[in-house]
Amino acid sequence: GDGRIDFDEFIAFSDRAAEIQKETEQLTGRKATTMIVIGRVKAGVNMKDVNLNKLFQQYGGGGHAKAASCTVRLDDEGDAGDILQGLVDELIESSLMQQQTVGDFMTSPVLSAKPTMTEKQVEDLFVRYDVRALPVVDDSNAVIGLVTYKEVAAAKQRLWNKEQKRIRQEARAEAEKNKPNAQKNKKGKGGKENAVHKRQERKLGSALKGWMKQHVQTVEASRTMAEVEAILLENDVGCIPVVADGTDQLVGMVTRTDLLRQHRYYPSLHYHNPGFSDSIAARKPIIELRKKLKKFDIED
Repeated sequence: GDGRIDFDEFIAFSDRAAEIQKETEQLTGRKATTMIVIGRVKAGVNMKDVNLNKLFQQYGGGGHAKAASCTVRLDDEGDAGDILQGLVDELIESSLMQQQTVGDFMTSPVLSAKPTMTEKQVEDLFVRYDVRALPVVDDSNAVIGLVTYKEVAAAKQRLWNKEQKRIRQEARAEAEKNKPNAQKNKKGKGGKENAVHKRQERKLGSALKGWMKQHVQTVEASRTMAEVEAILLENDVGCIPVVADGTDQLVGMVTRTDLLRQHRYYPSLHYHNPGFSDSIAARKPIIELRKKLKKFDIED
């Protein structure tokens, strides 16, 4: 009489509703059910226009543009597949963008090194053009290797070790020659000139083809950004030479910085694809809101 429902009344109502539902299913041959759809968008250049909040509003759901959910009441559980397919079709038609290819954002034209270059020559290129890696190409511009600052440093160290070893050997030979009972080795003018010439050759260094990275991974210019990103992560490398489709001809280089530039992770990077995502400044309000809400977090 007071308008309130006690626990026993609620149980009775629930049981009666379940009976009615069961009778309806027996009469119609259809089994009603509830489907919960949860959507989340992974960051990527082709996901900028995806709005899950708007997509799920037709079923009374909502949330964030990149993370939302809805609860759909189904007259028959067999309808679940059609509804999900309809959501996917609408998402593809209205929101997804065509992925960029490597050729759209790679660094091109790109500087390259020759296999006959020495440590000093490669190092000069690194310093002059402020790069940390260079593809190595042959006379036909086909990629045959890759050289980074690590290979240059290791090659210079080996060259220095050889020079120090030579100096020690010459010092020992000089000491042996100056001993009282030592037999003096008289070198003619031609012998001295030959020794100087060999010493100068050693100082020039060794050819790049002997210490560069060989059998390096390359990607074709038509590969998508997602594909080249996966290759960089799987091979744990910082850059990959880009070749023309179906050939080994060098056309550019793609680096981690190129990918970061497209993802717009850092405001200091220049972006070639300004239509991809919101800028760092545009995200500032939500960042400030999160800071204000943090004081309400429940501590463990």
